[in-house]
Amino acid sequence: MRFNKRGSFKKNYGGSSGGTTSTIPEWAQPYLKNVGNAAESAYAAGELGKVAGASQLQQKAFGGGAQAIERAAAGGTNTLNQQQARLADVAKSGAYNTQALKDAAILSAGQETAKLGQSYGAGGTLGSARQAVAQGAQNAATAAQFATIDRDAAQKNFENKMLAEKGIAENVSGTSSLASKATSDLANLGNQQRGIDQQGLDATYQGLQRYASTIYGNPARQQSTGGGK
Repeated sequence: MRFNKRGSFKKNYGGSSGGTTSTIPEWAQPYLKNVGNAAESAYAAGELGKVAGASQLQQKAFGGGAQAIERAAAGGTNTLNQQQARLADVAKSGAYNTQALKDAAILSAGQETAKLGQSYGAGGTLGSARQAVAQGAQNAATAAQFATIDRDAAQKNFENKMLAEKGIAENVSGTSSLASKATSDLANLGNQQRGIDQQGLDATYQGLQRYASTIYGNPARQQSTGGGK
């Protein structure tokens, strides 16, 4: 009998036939046998197939998280839809109201006309040709003021429409991004929940793996040695 390079022992037998010996020291064999028996008992009792399911916090997160994502998506979509409606109105009209400016111009023109009447009345020339010329000039100035208001309004409405069109495009993009994010968040949440569910479904397989790793992981291999004379 002699030791091999691995520190275990083997026996040489006389004759041409080979012999087979265990590479496990005798003192270790009872311990390995106990491990095997324990693994066998645990596997038979289903102890090796136990897996942890979703915790209460995880279950709460899955349910509450999905609802929160859906509420956020619905709220954001509703806000964007309202904004879209407002932008559509601006894109059509420009939303530049000139009424206040024109009312102010009319008031100013009326005040100037009253001054002309007072001035020519005080001079004894009320209703004269000179007053008519002055009034005509005043009317022309008021008309020019109205034209300026309309010109500026047209330019402002055009700018507002362009800004509204840009806002609509950004709004559409935001709605798409919001929907995409909500879908992605729900998918990620679902994948986490599915992973935990899959662990439960794989309980039997995991138990078998653990059993096999315990039984076949033991260094209980046999080593065959050739005999010699």
